Amino acid sequence: MRGIGVLIIALLILPNAFAYQIPEKNVIYQIMVDRFYDGNQSNNGPFYDPTHTKYRLYWGGDLEGIIQKLNYLQELGVSMIWLSPVNDNVNKIIYGSAPYHGYWTRDYKRIEEHFGDWRTFRRLVEEAEERGICIIVDFVPNHSNPATDGELASLYNNGTFITNYYYDKQNATRNQYTGSLENIYHHNGNIKNWFGFELKYANLFGLADFNHLNPWVDEYLKESLDLFIQSGVCGFRIDAVKHMDLGWLTQFYAFAYQKEPLFIYGEYYKLDTSKSDDMFYFYQYSNISPLLSIPIRNDIVRTFAYGGSLKDLSRKIENYYSHLVYPNKAVNFLDNHDLPRYLSESKNKDRYHMALSLVMTLPGIPVIYYGDESYLVSKDGKGDPYNRPMMHFNSSTEAFRIIKTLAKLRKENNALAYGDLRTLYANYNTWVFERTFGSEKILVVVNKVDDKNLEIPLNWSNGIYRDILYGIEMNVKDGKAKIFVPKDKILVFSFKDEEEKPLIGSVTPYLGQPGQKIVLGGVAFGKNGKVIVESEYEKKKAKIIEWNDEMIVFEMPQIRTQKAWVKVYIDNGKESNEVKVRYLSGEQITSLIVLNASNLTGQLWIKGDIPELAEPIPLLKSKNYYFQVVSLPKDAVFEIQLYKGLPWEKLEPLNVTLYGKSNSTVILSEEPITRETNVKAICGVGMVLVISLMILLFRRD
Repeated sequence: MRGIGVLIIALLILPNAFAYQIPEKNVIYQIMVDRFYDGNQSNNGPFYDPTHTKYRLYWGGDLEGIIQKLNYLQELGVSMIWLSPVNDNVNKIIYGSAPYHGYWTRDYKRIEEHFGDWRTFRRLVEEAEERGICIIVDFVPNHSNPATDGELASLYNNGTFITNYYYDKQNATRNQYTGSLENIYHHNGNIKNWFGFELKYANLFGLADFNHLNPWVDEYLKESLDLFIQSGVCGFRIDAVKHMDLGWLTQFYAFAYQKEPLFIYGEYYKLDTSKSDDMFYFYQYSNISPLLSIPIRNDIVRTFAYGGSLKDLSRKIENYYSHLVYPNKAVNFLDNHDLPRYLSESKNKDRYHMALSLVMTLPGIPVIYYGDESYLVSKDGKGDPYNRPMMHFNSSTEAFRIIKTLAKLRKENNALAYGDLRTLYANYNTWVFERTFGSEKILVVVNKVDDKNLEIPLNWSNGIYRDILYGIEMNVKDGKAKIFVPKDKILVFSFKDEEEKPLIGSVTPYLGQPGQKIVLGGVAFGKNGKVIVESEYEKKKAKIIEWNDEMIVFEMPQIRTQKAWVKVYIDNGKESNEVKVRYLSGEQITSLIVLNASNLTGQLWIKGDIPELAEPIPLLKSKNYYFQVVSLPKDAVFEIQLYKGLPWEKLEPLNVTLYGKSNSTVILSEEPITRETNVKAICGVGMVLVISLMILLFRRD
């Protein structure tokens, strides 16, 4: 135990291998670590199946195996590797399965022994970086391991036992505001109703749900995340964001971003964008981090695997992007570890190549699931765990060529990384769209069923352009393009010209607080200049950390604002376009905001006069209170307005002003608060609110 502790400390003082990244320029390769390559046979046992036929046992893949295959991944053209969780998992068979997948964590400060150790992980990061590849880790902060089987949600802190689900319950107390029975874990049973309280405070499929309001849990997860940051990772995929309070997630992300300008994206598992209270809010108002594009994946598969209208698909995809502040940070995929692989649903490889090419050319960062390039299929067409076969390496396939070609284009033409999307033509079998970023352009022509001659309006310079995938020519003359498009093909044409003034295409991350580093990506930045941050009250020049023609790293200044977003632009003698950063006004803490209004009904919202509260936040309702977990700056005094309504409707102001001051629990008061106000006094006057609010709200009804 002592040796591992010393190793972790040593890792923390080693030079950080972090290199600044512009995510939109990259292609992500998703690896299920156990199923990729066995580089060290000494760590295969226990629960190991050498025949690779028992899908719920370990098959030998490890970190050493990934290191040995980095040259293969470099040849494919990927520049980010997304690893399945590598933290130490339980050491028992549970529900007939070993934790080969990595999602049943027992110790967040150790590496799973089947995969390697911290020294091997650090070597993977360093050797990947030598090849221009950075590492993203799948991190699981919502839950630990199964509560009622196996190790009974046993939790360790670098080898030291902390608790299990039953020991924890013995010391659990009922939160008087939320109604949650909690200690380190929540003890509210399993999720049965997939909305409201249960969505956030009950166990997901029997997995022990963390109580993030517990200070020890918050600190433990941050320390664990920081071990990966200190090891040089460039980002995280955060599991199950749907089931965590957005306020806690915000300050958790803010902690990570203070370390480095990481690329963090979340998994909100919902297969469409239909109206539901939580998801609609997540997209409409939160936008604190990118998400996996789960809602459009099945539409893409159905359209190409089974038949369907490309015109309908174009509308669904454009509607999806309309919810996002930065569509080019959406994380797009065709296959993943939760869903049956495409080629298990349809054996038509031409259509598979089309779907793969579309994912590679839509706004957003494409993900290649391991083996997509070598035509891996799910056993019997099933999903988890049968979509996780052992990797087969093949660099001679058409899919490999397509990925490699389009990954190279993403580096060369900024329209693919940063461009907007505009449909030029769409019907049932054909979709033509253009991606434009300043003077750089990409034209994508998607055609199913029959060969077709197309003539479309296109504002490109006159000339002959050659599709980069198949060499087919397009003739552009006087604002019109003529193209012959073969059946079941996607054609991709590229146009570039010099940009005359700076143009920003990427902000990483787009959640920012004072002193934090932020990376801008784009073109024509020149050799030097100024980054200006502007609010409704003032403009400030940011401190420059690094500057080159396509990337700037700056430090977010403190700026006075009451709005959620501030403007950022470049001045290098010429002013660039403006982009937005979701501004956090200081060091963040997690706060439980409480409204003592037990007799009120309906969906209530709060909106405040500090950036963290400047966009509407929905309240949950317990037996006697409305409440919500939010991220607030330390020592902030604020006032809020109360609203009512559904997320997809216009919210109705109730003309009620309430007041609060940052603390772990904030009971809103009807009395204005100064910085000298005692927090206990705040709690006392909060009780006065009940009668006055009831009178005001019921009169409106």
